[in-house]
Amino acid sequence: MISDLKRSPLAKFALNTSQLSDFKRDGVLKLANVFDIQEVGALAAESDRVLQDSKHLLNQNNLRTRFAQHHQTQEKVFETFDPFVDLSELARQVASDARILEPLQSIYGEPACLFKDKFIYKLPGATGATLHQDWISWPGFPESFLTVVVAIDPFTATSGATEFYLGEHQRGYLSARDTQHHILDAKQFASQPEPLVMDPGDMAIFSCFIPHRSAPNLSDNSRRGYFMSYNAFSDGGDQYQPHYSEFHSWVRTRYREPRRSELYFE
Repeated sequence: MISDLKRSPLAKFALNTSQLSDFKRDGVLKLANVFDIQEVGALAAESDRVLQDSKHLLNQNNLRTRFAQHHQTQEKVFETFDPFVDLSELARQVASDARILEPLQSIYGEPACLFKDKFIYKLPGATGATLHQDWISWPGFPESFLTVVVAIDPFTATSGATEFYLGEHQRGYLSARDTQHHILDAKQFASQPEPLVMDPGDMAIFSCFIPHRSAPNLSDNSRRGYFMSYNAFSDGGDQYQPHYSEFHSWVRTRYREPRRSELYFE
């Protein structure tokens, strides 16, 4: 089971020995009640504001936005702003919050650097993510890549919570090192995936090598989560801007003309 260790109000933000051991074993660690109800409410309101104020960004050719299919109608449903931090000062504050950076430093043994961030709305009906690992074999892609997710809405089996194959991160990268994104076959794992069930304000940290997927959102509400990824300082330092330049170039190579020329970032 994914570790769910409640934090004492008097505890410091560094992870303890038991938490570090659980993360090393499982590849994912959940921390309950990291952000309080007021903070979550503010971030929820901010996500609504950004979506409302940024309607002009919702274009399938905009590299910042991603759309999912509705699991029944196959219609395109807006899903993600990637990146998000430059659209919201509150998001920037969250990404640099000590409650995130100090647990990461406990794992790294050194400071963490923000590598990328995305806000996933996962509106009702949106399909889930296919089974994959986050690491990609680009030259220099940090193997220290870890992702932190803060739950804005409940993450449940019905709303399409992320599901992890615990411990499988210890096998490293499981696909060809050809710089491409790969879908994994669940048959290669002996165990069943464990859903990451979270309440608003909970936070989880997971390895770039842990295989994970998610189901469609079958609920009547969004399953919003703020996903922030980091690397250890010694593993490339601040790579935020270079990463997005490389990421956008990589996305463009996956399309032929004339679609490739229609892609832009705003």
